[in-house]
Amino acid sequence: METKKPSDISAYEVQDISDVVGSFGPWQRRVFIIFFYINIVGIWQNLSITFLAPNMNFWCIEPNSTDSFSLPVLPNSTDQMLRRLSNNTSKDECMITVYSEQNATMVSFVNVSQPETVPCTKWQYDTSYTSQTLVSEFDLVCDREWLVSLAKSIYMIGFLVSVILFGQLSDWIRRLPTIFISYIVTTISLLLFLLSTSYLMFVILRFFQAFGRTGLTTIGFVLLMEIVGPQHRTEAGIAIQLGWTVGFITLALVGYLFRHWFWFQVAMSVPILPLVFFYKFIPESPRWLLIQGKVKQLEKILIEGAKLNGQELKYQIKDLKMLKEQKTGQNRSTSNVFDLFRSPKMRSRVLNMIYLWIVNAFMYYGLSYNTNDLAGNPYLNFFLAGALEIPAYASVFFGIKKWGRRPTLTFFMLAGGCACAAIIAVPESILWLTTAFAMIGKFCISGSFGVLYLYTSELFPTVVRNVAIGTCSMWARVGSILAPFVKELGKATHVSVPNIIYAILAVSSGLLALLLPETKGQKMPDSLLEGEHFGEHGPLKDRGNCSKNEK
Repeated sequence: METKKPSDISAYEVQDISDVVGSFGPWQRRVFIIFFYINIVGIWQNLSITFLAPNMNFWCIEPNSTDSFSLPVLPNSTDQMLRRLSNNTSKDECMITVYSEQNATMVSFVNVSQPETVPCTKWQYDTSYTSQTLVSEFDLVCDREWLVSLAKSIYMIGFLVSVILFGQLSDWIRRLPTIFISYIVTTISLLLFLLSTSYLMFVILRFFQAFGRTGLTTIGFVLLMEIVGPQHRTEAGIAIQLGWTVGFITLALVGYLFRHWFWFQVAMSVPILPLVFFYKFIPESPRWLLIQGKVKQLEKILIEGAKLNGQELKYQIKDLKMLKEQKTGQNRSTSNVFDLFRSPKMRSRVLNMIYLWIVNAFMYYGLSYNTNDLAGNPYLNFFLAGALEIPAYASVFFGIKKWGRRPTLTFFMLAGGCACAAIIAVPESILWLTTAFAMIGKFCISGSFGVLYLYTSELFPTVVRNVAIGTCSMWARVGSILAPFVKELGKATHVSVPNIIYAILAVSSGLLALLLPETKGQKMPDSLLEGEHFGEHGPLKDRGNCSKNEK
């Protein structure tokens, strides 16, 4: 049956916002472009630590010396002097070998006593690939190296707090004011970051960067899904994530061009500033206005959207069936997060999904952060890791259309786990093969993450859909908070431990995904009862979820 145009639908037939303004026209496209751009500069913030605090080769130098070749003599309280015996720090760059000199005024003609090894207090850094970084600025090496991983985790804690707070705030005070607050927090923290004079100031401002930036992108994604019609939500939901991919790739170029941490941060901050001029082009969520009964504001936005999309309205907004139903309370819901756990099937599915989100976030950020641990040029490695997301998303789009959500997700998770496991067996001398398997793992985990957003939104009923996505996203931050420390775990135990962990988690996730029902071609559940029995019957065509290619 041919789909009616919005202008041909009567007020009584209107069931969705898109029936009034159209599914995906210039009105929605404008918002899509704005948040696509925000995703580009947003992933810059997420992964900028890779270039702000990269791996740097370093070596000990004596205190008060300006280079590694001077050999100053330093007296102490017992009139002894310490001088470095050797420039060779291959065994331990964090220690320096010294010997004492009794009553000497010159380096020559001294009696050499038993050598002594003491901790370094000053280092020189290899700037072959970088200039001044936060590692060299704050000496984040040796017993302070773990502070880099801590900074990554603190950023993700800001991500977690933002998901909880801004998600609730957007339901209270509307989407648009919440987006503006997020923008202000992001801009101020980015600019203040340029004035960082200590590690503590650096991590505090990184927390607020994550706090503000996350509000921009997560609320923006929700807003986009609320104004795009059901016929285009699958495509729009996957396409908007390509903004992360573009940002990932372009960040390698930004890092290559701006190798001093200060100018690199300037390059991170400037693209955020013009967003203030885009504010007037972002509409308030019509669905939020509908639920809150804001009829006049809803009417203004729908008329503007319909006009921009070239749609002619033949009825009054106040006569819409969905508005009358909302007024009588037919569509109202008092559901909350606890409703996800009341019934057995829903409970097992949400716990399964939470585990999948944790594992995906853990592996995605773990593999993305550590691209400069791989052999070769760090900028090229980072570029390739980002570029791999383009075919990954293309594969996802093909897979979910042809085979469905569950088999596609399972395939990517199992393949990613096998790639990480294969790294363990690669000899240390074949570095290119290790890099290749790591890139395959990154490819697969990018694809599975792309499936998760769509799969989660389709699996749970309308009355708890936003709550389900928010809950899963919140728990995903636990994985991203832990991800930086897998590198430290490998250093403390064995170099293969991180890949063993990745392999076990990915394979177990892929197998657990088989327990979830397929959503391809299924009518999305609305009530909690429908959600509990979802997947028990054969596929039912749904106007909002079954495209021509999903028959």
